[in-house]
Amino acid sequence: MYFIGNDIHSVDHKGRVFIPAKFRSVLTKEDKGGFYVARGFETSLLLFPLSRWNEFIKELSGRSYSQKSIREAIRAFSYGAERLSMDSQGRVVLPKELRDYSKIEEEVFFLGAIDKIELWSPAVYEKYSKGCSDINELYSKLGM
Repeated sequence: MYFIGNDIHSVDHKGRVFIPAKFRSVLTKEDKGGFYVARGFETSLLLFPLSRWNEFIKELSGRSYSQKSIREAIRAFSYGAERLSMDSQGRVVLPKELRDYSKIEEEVFFLGAIDKIELWSPAVYEKYSKGCSDINELYSKLGM
């Protein structure tokens, strides 16, 4: 199963946010322990279920760390990354540093991205999406 669709949830005063039920239902038994969150593209955050994070880290480990560009990319990705655990109500605490990076304040816009979830400030995503290409052009890039 995949992370598809979107949702918006409020952030409480402790920085907690509900993971949308439709995304929780996609998690495997291995993932039930939680997620890893890291800085993403265009000031979004990337939320990886544990199984996908482990696959991704294995891929990164196979890269040549002696190459400067690989070291820089790994450092940029790792900086601020955190493991998150869901509480019994399906909430996670988003670290303040990552909320600041992504400009997430009162709400989080969740966007399923196949094997991960993007987290956005709704205002930032709205501004970003207005600058995106036409949907027909985007689909043609995917070979549709």
